Amino acid sequence: MSDLTILNASGFKGDLITPEHPDYESSLVRWSLSAQKRAQLVAYVKDEQDVSLIIKYARENSLPLAIKGGGHSTAGSSSSEGVVIDLSRYINTVEVDADKKLAYVGGGAIWETVDKATCAKGLATVAGTVNHVCCS
Repeated sequence: MSDLTILNASGFKGDLITPEHPDYESSLVRWSLSAQKRAQLVAYVKDEQDVSLIIKYARENSLPLAIKGGGHSTAGSSSSEGVVIDLSRYINTVEVDADKKLAYVGGGAIWETVDKATCAKGLATVAGTVNHVCCS
């Protein structure tokens, strides 16, 4: 894999995790053990510019690319042996507009986060079976 300093020099704001990094093993964890792959690079992106830089980096280095949101893909599509764009660290927020009955959900949010945010506003979602909805 090529030198990662080019990403920081290009303005990458997130976190770059390589096999030598202390967070590497935890960055590979998925809901299903069979879906975990040993990525060369996990990029915790902060915004669309970070995503663009990582896609460009993967293309220029001919590396396979995956995007991890909640990490629940049993097929393994949220893992790669090349580069993983991980949305779970920084793009995981949920904002609820109770008046409009809308939730604005970051790509890295999990259903538990969505359920807690909507329940706090007296709303609920109709989706997923991984998280048990409990509005008390």
